[in-house]
Amino acid sequence: MNLVLYLSPAVIFLIMLGVGMNVNFKNFIEVLKDLKVLFIGLLSQMVILPIIGLLFAFFAPVDSVLKLGIILITCVPSAVTSNYITKLAGGNVALSVSLTAITACLSFVSIPFILKIVTPIVIDEATVFQELNFAKMSLGLLLITTVPVLLGIFVRTKFSIFVEKINKFYSIFSIILFVTIIFAAWFSEWDSIIDLYKSIGLLALSLAIIVLITSYILVNYLGLNEANKKTIIIESFIQNAAMAIIVGGVTFGVESGYMAMAALYALLQYKILLFLWATNKFFKKI
Repeated sequence: MNLVLYLSPAVIFLIMLGVGMNVNFKNFIEVLKDLKVLFIGLLSQMVILPIIGLLFAFFAPVDSVLKLGIILITCVPSAVTSNYITKLAGGNVALSVSLTAITACLSFVSIPFILKIVTPIVIDEATVFQELNFAKMSLGLLLITTVPVLLGIFVRTKFSIFVEKINKFYSIFSIILFVTIIFAAWFSEWDSIIDLYKSIGLLALSLAIIVLITSYILVNYLGLNEANKKTIIIESFIQNAAMAIIVGGVTFGVESGYMAMAALYALLQYKILLFLWATNKFFKKI
């Protein structure tokens, strides 16, 4: 895991580069034409989700490390895998990719702001986040998230034929990198994760279900079409656990406990989606 964390800036850079190269500029323009849907997606991901994390952490009967782990996993942008899940679910892929790219670009401001400014106001025990260097953290996230996404968009625009040829391979490569980080965190924090399953597995499951239900209520209340509903729910639900693990690991060190919550949530979010998919298939057959 130390090796993964040592290479983590390069790993996230490569993953975010792939996100940028998936942005079709024409599709992005189409998404911008419906600003209402884009705004709802950003609101759900960048405002409502962190608020859920802060409130959940505030009331959760767990120690401060786990509280901060909850906040960490709910303030990162959506994962690169959300785009592929959206495609399989019949959602709006252009909207999904656009939301992933935009939230990744904004994360260099949103993550430090939530961790350093907002969290200590809500949770007294969050003094460790107050010690973070806001400018240094923002600059680091800018270089490994925002810059590669913009670079990927530029490469896609200028070298579209080349990108079309390598995109399938690069997409698989990005997912492998993403999964590698998750598995490395599981391995590093295995004892903690096993204990967490026993002690707060139900709590983590509750967090995931609350995020899912809140997203579902939001998109249905605002009357979006089916494809956009699926997209925003998936984008809000599938969190970039790899980024949370790296931010937690690099900032606080391996086996600090902050990565364990992210690794646990990463496992649960895919299990829940798989369960919902299987249930949906079962009822359709009936």
